[in-house]
Amino acid sequence: MTPDPLAHGPAAADSPRWRTLSPQRTVLAIARTLTSAIRLLEAIVVFRADPRVQIVFTVDPGSRYSAGVDALLRELDTRLVPWSQIPALHCDLVLAASENAGFEQVGEAPILVLPHGIGFHKYVPDGDRGGTRLSGLADPELVRTKQISHLITHPDQETQLRHACPDTAGRVLLGGDLSLDGLLAGSALRPHYRERLGVLPAQRLVVFSSTWGPQSAFGRFPKLPDRLLAELDATQTRVAMILHPNAFTWHGHWQLAEWLDDALRAGLILIPPTAGWHATMIAADVVVGDHGSVTLYGAVIDKPILLAAFGSEVVPDTPLAWFGRLAQRLDHRAGLPEQLDKAIATQQPGQFRHLADQLFSRPGEAAASLRGICYRLLNLPEPHAEIELAAVPAPVTDQRPVHSFDVRGELVAPRTVSLHRFPAAVREHRPPSPPEALEFLVVGTGERHLRLYANASVIVSPDPESPADLLHRHPGCTLTEVSTVDGWLIAIRDRGEFLMSPGTVDPVLAASAVHLLWCTGQLEPGPLVVRDGSGEHHLTLTAR
Repeated sequence: MTPDPLAHGPAAADSPRWRTLSPQRTVLAIARTLTSAIRLLEAIVVFRADPRVQIVFTVDPGSRYSAGVDALLRELDTRLVPWSQIPALHCDLVLAASENAGFEQVGEAPILVLPHGIGFHKYVPDGDRGGTRLSGLADPELVRTKQISHLITHPDQETQLRHACPDTAGRVLLGGDLSLDGLLAGSALRPHYRERLGVLPAQRLVVFSSTWGPQSAFGRFPKLPDRLLAELDATQTRVAMILHPNAFTWHGHWQLAEWLDDALRAGLILIPPTAGWHATMIAADVVVGDHGSVTLYGAVIDKPILLAAFGSEVVPDTPLAWFGRLAQRLDHRAGLPEQLDKAIATQQPGQFRHLADQLFSRPGEAAASLRGICYRLLNLPEPHAEIELAAVPAPVTDQRPVHSFDVRGELVAPRTVSLHRFPAAVREHRPPSPPEALEFLVVGTGERHLRLYANASVIVSPDPESPADLLHRHPGCTLTEVSTVDGWLIAIRDRGEFLMSPGTVDPVLAASAVHLLWCTGQLEPGPLVVRDGSGEHHLTLTAR
């Protein structure tokens, strides 16, 4: 049985008898949703290395999006106080990144409500009363009766809140935005983040960003990730998806992975909800998004933007509403590669700077300003040491290998071939190839979709087995390829065996080039040049 944290732990009434250190203040961090828990964990770094302050956490279970919050905090070994016992807890400051937390349960300590996105730009469902409410604004009745202050990032937000709730007058505190500062400071680590995502230097990273709800990009166009992967050359492009934590907590990670199974098998990089979106946005070359904060952050840091959706839940005459009018829109009826190329080519540096100026008045000062605010509310002098600005964490993703490709090829000159490859898992979403192009299916032996083997022209194995045996096991294919110490050993039905070197070349590229030469009647030993999205490759084909 889990011991009562009020009887055992830093929040206990008799804590002075048992503790090792003697903190002077206790901060209660209220997590209500996964999004708010993540924001809280980012914010409490302002107390790092200060033994005068003890942090205890609680989870308000009243949200429809509270699933996973308790597990996240327990995994970090934080001290959790059950929500039912919060009225008995003495604390000196309450922090929450959810305006909808049950502040009526806490005592007389000051309450600081942190934003969990950019500004106050959306109307969201009011679960308790029905209808909608302004996201980010605490219950006006509690604002009137409790010591609630809202952290804002621009003076204009004070006017907006005062119009929505007059009792917020004089109860707002101007600070910075931790996410913005992390994005700006992390630009120097962009090559590192791209490497951690598995993006090659010559590749383009397309980020699909979606907020939650039926008006979101993913809610309206759940097959858009599949289309991106189907239409974009896999050697030139990687696709990552940043999905709002509410989608994970409502539907579950397993269910989302099931819905996205084709896209994941086609190479989609699904960013976990708890960490990694900042680094992914820094690594991005172009963003396909919606009216969520992550897309707006992308615009602020000068990423080319294509809006796949933009909801009516956006508050009129806010910077987000203006962003929706100014940003380029994705035409879902037209081809995606051309639109992405245009978005990148027409990107004007600083084109959304005026919106950033309306959103953030203290860029680069978020941690320092938040620390100053918190210590004033705690009535403690700030630590003398300068607060550290840590790099945003690199994504930790569970990426699936892509085993099968539809390869499109052309003989562009004698002994020179051009290849494009597209994941077979999403082939139903790809438009027809040009009539002059030769297209065939290449399947790796790790493929789990068994029907693909029957349709494959080429089968590739990373194992050092006999290509002739592999050819015999798959009577429908024309060519097989296996790994050897000397290079890639290739068997062609009724033509014998060949060796492709060097062995460091991509196996799909090597096998595809040989198959294309065979199809065009140009299969002869000797040097050849293969061009694909990653560059030009000089290979040698030797008869065995």
